[in-house]
Amino acid sequence: MIMIVGLLSFFSTNSCSIEGEENDETMVNMQINHFKQTAFGVEPQLVLLVKEGDEIEGGEWNYFYDDIDGFEFKPGYLYDIMVSKERIENPPADASSFKYKLEKIISKEAVGSDETFDIRLKWGGHNFVKVTDDHISLMNESRINCGDLCDDLIQQLDTREEISGTFSHGPNSELRFIELQ
Repeated sequence: MIMIVGLLSFFSTNSCSIEGEENDETMVNMQINHFKQTAFGVEPQLVLLVKEGDEIEGGEWNYFYDDIDGFEFKPGYLYDIMVSKERIENPPADASSFKYKLEKIISKEAVGSDETFDIRLKWGGHNFVKVTDDHISLMNESRINCGDLCDDLIQQLDTREEISGTFSHGPNSELRFIELQ
């Protein structure tokens, strides 16, 4: 009897580890914040802010430098999603060791138009705000509506080393500039 239990334990342990070696993939719940933040990866970029697994309840938002296959982020929405997270063997030096794929959107809730948030606009020697003749944007990704504050914003970007701005969401993924920090 002991020998049978021992053999069953041996085969079940080995079959689990073989499956784990062939497919190092897990399902993970993620929460994605309603705006992107400026960051430095290989180059300056905008990144998602996420909480993963047990961190969702009360944890801090973390910078997420990867892509999630099949997921299209739209500013102004708080997402709860389920992703498959697969370990990548021997990733390139500056790349993630994981690949993420959207499995399911659990919820997508719009935040209120009165919800404010801060984005770092200039820091680490880099200006994330792009000014052209016809508009101002955050990394050429999100248009900034600064209204009467545009001249002040441009002047502060020219003279200060670090600047953050307080924003709310506007129509068509626009960022409404409220004040400098």
